[in-house]
Amino acid sequence: MSEQAVLPIDAPHQPTFANFVVGDNAELCASLKGQAQGFFGYWVCGEDVCGKTHLLRATCLNAVEGGHMHAYMDCKTQASEPLAEGLWKIIDTLGDGQDLAATIAIDHVEEIMGQGIAEEALMALYNSLNDARSDVPRRLLVAHRQPASAVSFTLADLNSRLRAMAHHQLAPLNDAEKTQVLRIRAEQRGYHMSESVVEYWLRRGPRGLDQLLADLERLDAATLQHKRLLTVPLLKSVLGY
Repeated sequence: MSEQAVLPIDAPHQPTFANFVVGDNAELCASLKGQAQGFFGYWVCGEDVCGKTHLLRATCLNAVEGGHMHAYMDCKTQASEPLAEGLWKIIDTLGDGQDLAATIAIDHVEEIMGQGIAEEALMALYNSLNDARSDVPRRLLVAHRQPASAVSFTLADLNSRLRAMAHHQLAPLNDAEKTQVLRIRAEQRGYHMSESVVEYWLRRGPRGLDQLLADLERLDAATLQHKRLLTVPLLKSVLGY
């Protein structure tokens, strides 16, 4: 069978509320999609690849659609500048005005822990958001693998502020919900994933969502390269089980 080169033509996955598999996290999703007035802080925690980053980015996208200022900062991949500088840029964007609606998301906040200047900048960001008028919606979302009660920042006041935020621990996905995730991603790339393929995949392969998504990338490339539908035989040949 003839083969063709695989070109990177697929748009990157865009995390939205519409393509988030809610599972047992309906209450948190409803709150994040709302437009409550005043300042509100969220500490979002849970195991790796449970949806924290997806929800943070989806909330920022929702803010854009609502005409609000937004910023998403992944502290784990913030390589172009020190973390403190990135946080101060966000604060400068907020400015002195208290009438600017804003949603700020800080992902992998553990990278800030122990960095005195960065902790002070995060504290200043919290205060800047909290000082808004009571009728202006401003939200701060912070993501960490563990609850705030289990982690400790050097700056005592920052500990108290973050521990006082609303805490939400994301529930891990079961197999049915992982199936939803895989099917959504496949549909975004323009093809259907049959029940037989998913059933075989989850029965024989690794169950971690991070590995499943990595394997989906390999399968997607194979379907394009070989001009074939995603079948159990193709899955076997690509993934080796």
